[in-house]
Amino acid sequence: MLQSPVPRRSFLARLAVGGAALGAAVGGTALLPAIAGAASPGEELDAWFRAMKGPNKVIYDCVGAAGAPDAVLFARNIIKFSADKLGTKDADMSVIVSFRHFATPFGYNDDMWAKYQPMVEMLQIDDPATKKRAARNWLLHDLVFGEAGANLPGLRGHGVNFAVCGAATEFFAKQLAGPNGDAKKIEAELAANLIPGAKMMPAGVVGVQRAQKVGFAYTYAG
Repeated sequence: MLQSPVPRRSFLARLAVGGAALGAAVGGTALLPAIAGAASPGEELDAWFRAMKGPNKVIYDCVGAAGAPDAVLFARNIIKFSADKLGTKDADMSVIVSFRHFATPFGYNDDMWAKYQPMVEMLQIDDPATKKRAARNWLLHDLVFGEAGANLPGLRGHGVNFAVCGAATEFFAKQLAGPNGDAKKIEAELAANLIPGAKMMPAGVVGVQRAQKVGFAYTYAG
């Protein structure tokens, strides 16, 4: 869990749009009023997971900054070696990498890493290329252990999706804002600057639970 409490999010149940079905004979045809209702946030989130149709479903869950590269490598490996050894195609695979807790910044683009260096410093994330504190999301650029396809664009090219923790995003925004800043504005900015193929979860643990509910196997990546 994060070191400071983060308010829990809850979802409102979809409002029932009701009324008895009225039949009116018009030209011999019974007309029924349409029953309409917007999907709840929870239903929309479930729909995002269900839209991944490949029967081989797995979510790689990383909670620490050091676990993010491993999750990327694991996701690359399941795609590559399933194809090489089992003959699978990308369409057969539904793979998600979940960036939550202290791995969450890997779900943000380069601009957020460059702008919010205190976040990177707090997590002590170094750029392997410079051996200094990272000013970019290096997984958008460099390969993990030099393995072909083992970075975020490489995974995305095979249809991999990414889940990003909203609770951690809220937490980081509060730390970055301090007592006098606008935490909500920073939170919205972070949420608007996600890596390609990413979706913000209410919380990372919510995403993990929802994924398993619709059939994704769980793998802890560190």
